[in-house]
Amino acid sequence: MVVSSNNSTEINIKANEAINEKKQSIMDDAIFNIILPENSELETEETGIFHWHIQDWKSLEDKSHSPVFYVKNIPWRILLFPRGNNQKKAFSFYLEVADPKDGSLADDWHICAEFAVAISNPKDTTNYFSNNAHHRFSADEIDWGFTRFYEIEDLERLSGNKLGPFVINNETVLSVFVRIIKDETGILWHNFVNYDSRKETGYVGIKNQGATCYMNSLLQSLYCTNKLRKAVYDIPTEHDEPTKSVALALQRCFYNLQYSSAPVGTTELTKSFGWDSLDAFMQHDVQEFNRVLQDNLEEKMKGTPADGAISKLFQGKTKSYIKCIHVDFESSRVEDYYDIQLNVKGCKTLQDSFENYVAEEILEGDNKYMAEGHGLQDAKKGVVFESFPPVLHLQLKRFEYDFMRDTMVKINDRHEFPEEINLDKYCSNSNPDEPYDYQLHGVLVHSGDLSGGHYFALIRPGKDDKWFRFDDDRVTPVSKKEVFEENYGDEPHRDSKNMASPIVNSKINSARLMKKFTNAYMLVYIRKSKLDDILDPVVESDIPIHLKRRLDDEKAMLEKRRKERQDMQHNVKVAVVTDDSFKDYQGFNLAIFDDRYLEVSPHVDVFKAPKAEKITEFKKQLMEHYNLEANTFRLWSIHGRQNKTTRVGQFLNSNEEKLTLEKLRELTGGSAFSNGFTKLFLETAEKGKPLPSFRNDQALLFIKYFDVKEQKMRGLGHMFVSQNDKVASVLSLLVERAGLKKSTSIQLFEEVKPMEIEPIKTDQTFRKANIQHGDIICFQCTLSQRETDEILKKGNIASVPEYYASLYNRTMILFKPLPSANNKQEIKLILNRTATYTVIAKALAKELGADANRIRFTACHPITHQPRETITYKPTLRLEEMMPGLPKPNEYQQFVSLEKMNTPSLFYELLEVDIADLESKRSIEVNVLGPTLRKETKVTALVSRAGTVRQLLDQVILKGKMEVKDPAKIRLYEALDGKLTKEFSLEQPMDNVATEKNAIVYAEPIPKDELEMDLDTDRLVNVVHYHNKPTGLHSIPFRFVAIKGEPFEETKKRLQKRTGLGDMDWKKVKFTVLRNIFASEPQVTSIDTNDFELRKARLQEEDALGLDHVDRSSKSRFTHVFDKGIFIRG
Repeated sequence: MVVSSNNSTEINIKANEAINEKKQSIMDDAIFNIILPENSELETEETGIFHWHIQDWKSLEDKSHSPVFYVKNIPWRILLFPRGNNQKKAFSFYLEVADPKDGSLADDWHICAEFAVAISNPKDTTNYFSNNAHHRFSADEIDWGFTRFYEIEDLERLSGNKLGPFVINNETVLSVFVRIIKDETGILWHNFVNYDSRKETGYVGIKNQGATCYMNSLLQSLYCTNKLRKAVYDIPTEHDEPTKSVALALQRCFYNLQYSSAPVGTTELTKSFGWDSLDAFMQHDVQEFNRVLQDNLEEKMKGTPADGAISKLFQGKTKSYIKCIHVDFESSRVEDYYDIQLNVKGCKTLQDSFENYVAEEILEGDNKYMAEGHGLQDAKKGVVFESFPPVLHLQLKRFEYDFMRDTMVKINDRHEFPEEINLDKYCSNSNPDEPYDYQLHGVLVHSGDLSGGHYFALIRPGKDDKWFRFDDDRVTPVSKKEVFEENYGDEPHRDSKNMASPIVNSKINSARLMKKFTNAYMLVYIRKSKLDDILDPVVESDIPIHLKRRLDDEKAMLEKRRKERQDMQHNVKVAVVTDDSFKDYQGFNLAIFDDRYLEVSPHVDVFKAPKAEKITEFKKQLMEHYNLEANTFRLWSIHGRQNKTTRVGQFLNSNEEKLTLEKLRELTGGSAFSNGFTKLFLETAEKGKPLPSFRNDQALLFIKYFDVKEQKMRGLGHMFVSQNDKVASVLSLLVERAGLKKSTSIQLFEEVKPMEIEPIKTDQTFRKANIQHGDIICFQCTLSQRETDEILKKGNIASVPEYYASLYNRTMILFKPLPSANNKQEIKLILNRTATYTVIAKALAKELGADANRIRFTACHPITHQPRETITYKPTLRLEEMMPGLPKPNEYQQFVSLEKMNTPSLFYELLEVDIADLESKRSIEVNVLGPTLRKETKVTALVSRAGTVRQLLDQVILKGKMEVKDPAKIRLYEALDGKLTKEFSLEQPMDNVATEKNAIVYAEPIPKDELEMDLDTDRLVNVVHYHNKPTGLHSIPFRFVAIKGEPFEETKKRLQKRTGLGDMDWKKVKFTVLRNIFASEPQVTSIDTNDFELRKARLQEEDALGLDHVDRSSKSRFTHVFDKGIFIRG
């Protein structure tokens, strides 16, 4: 055996030397825990000590072994490299399992051990050097230790560290101290190479798409809630598509989690949500995701056998109440809940959190309750549970808003949760005969901070099962300590005993640093009386037959494709074109040969044969398949031309038929793809006739006929012509083949390449007309101008070049409704890339049953797949101009079907007015404010581009969102980045409104104090909001009257009324004067006295009164472009 240098722990001699200050001998058993400090977190099964007295150090072989010794009935020995292993500076010292000679260690055998190895002076055994490590010894790794244990040149002298010498008169002592550690979970110190989750735990993990570990942990929890899994299986999905149906995609995910041997992917599931790749790389709130998913499933379950399953499993009820203390009056309301949010801050245990949740608040003093019919009263306000659900989802509030720091923070405080809990005392309707006793089923954990981290789940799938850790694609057993203690939060107290062993405890200590940030954020409890029902195993009969059949078929197809790929390493696919396959083909060339995916156009036969098979042998397969005699057919090669077309080459003579199929593929141009087709044309003799001879002056041509009436192209087989004959000589034959009247006049074209369809002069010879062997001739009936005009008037194609142009320019587009639209219908259409806006709208309107004049299109972002800018309406605007990122036409030519390509998308919306009218008007979104800034509604108004602000306000008033009906008493203004930037007069043109990107337009009733202000003495000033620094403004800026002689205490009352802030929030507001709010660093002056008078501050237009307070709005107005909540559409 060669010992790998990787099977070692590198050491720093100075840092890790063990110096026995008390001169304790290495031979003293009591030294064990000094040499190898005990780790209280691990359980010892057995210990052992072994000393090897070496009499002749220098005579040792380069690789030597000690005698065998036993610990826990395992044979051990020292593996020694006295002159170094893979280096010569230090000797190498390993502990090795003495594998039996018959190599009988099972593949899954292992044992975990901490060990120390030491070298000591044979004359003074208190003089020693040691180091320690731990390892999971297995059949694959039977040795572990130190490649650079001690410098060879220092062995026989006192080193610079005042250690040694250790080799005296060629003698030394090597010692090993072994502690066998109990492997409670079976994975202690596992390297997880070739780890099989299914084999070890019975479960498999879920692949992480980028940032979907939060989703994976919840999916595993839902999967292990068997009653829910059965309900999901009960949703009818037989006719659904998995990428469009959340229910079917989840069924498939659950099925694969139950039966797959490998980690399960969720790309199909997230596509069914309507998510793109960017959504999959965004971490979201698990509680929000859980509710949105449950809402979606609950809707899908309506009217099915699963109807009501979500509410039966997860729904409980709470009663919120306010009860007067001194009078008989109570106000209450009962609400449903699907999860409970519990405080962590200030609560040491889960019990404390529930106590906190139901704690009563006394409403008294300034906070008395207005009881109907009783006036202001002292009252108790609180919440009580009326029922708890069978499956209880508890959301621990690990993420909270820190008002001092004006940011969200993670609460890592220690918060203990029990394995079992009784909740009777918190429920008003508890029943002693069926107590609300719950058993912990799952713990969802977040490791990290607010900016990022990792999610995993700890789940006990059955009521008596072990606990498992579901961590993305890996599932492992865990101990109860890992479930509970390690996820309570905060940093556990360190055991001082462990600090003396940096190597043994290095991993443990680094793990402890993570524990401060690793804690439970969601707990799943199941009512004990419902455990058997909820965790009843899901058996095959619970799974829909169609689902199993579909997945089994897909599995078989994948296996077939795998075998095919494997086969293609030795085989080649041969595509054979015949006159029959050519007859039904309507595209370019003879057929489509997709060498990437080994697909061909319909009716072209494909054969599989060994690459080394000669063509003579392959012909036998053709004879059998087509029922041919040996002398009734001929094979022609098909090759690629320089202009990227495929045409028939020469027929294969007897010498060429000796070539292998692979060699022929290479010689005929082959393909950029190593396993592309070998392509052949099979020419067969007419029945009862021999094969025609082929002379050197002849050319084999292929004929296509474009039927103008049917609007179809048909293949009419092949013909041989003499290149010296005139083209006109074959006209009658072509007319006959097409089944036309003999007198029919026809036009001929050569198909050079897709957009190069050249007319052929019939009075020239084939040679003069440059018609060569293998070329394709297309023809049609000659049309008069009147006939042509009539065909075009119907929107049809009148010529061969037009037919090929339409074929070349066709593309498939996926039309999707805007996310905000009520309509959810997605439609795929095949269109011409030169089609105009009008034509596209008509085609879509026909499918939607809508008015084409009321359809508007919006561009789709190619990466995020989210809506971009609205496409300006122009009736003649072409599709390729609307979508400049369309695949190039030549990209389509290599695909058998447009469905094989990624389909570009375009958003559409159905308008209430004609788009032509809309384009002559402007759509303005106005934020309508009430008397206070707390009330805000959005209105979209449509106003003529030539209109005025008065007309815009008339529209806003008409929509009934303004309490004031006189435009003269309404202020319209614009704000950008929290600053009021424009105020509009009634007669200002609409061209001046909303010209800045990201500007927000507000309309507000002019306050009474402003309408009554003294224009000679009072003044309007700007007011802005910010928190801590005026460089980051928030909320709604506004105009405010500074009244001459008004004390600031009165000014503040008017300000509070205007902003609508409550008393508690208003007390925290600080007031400042800001000079030049448009500067990068406005000048700030605090207002610290009520003697201040706002009117005397002489604020200019660029100045403002600053309100310094936390932004209480649920979402900043200036969020990042990619910030968005969770949605599930499928």
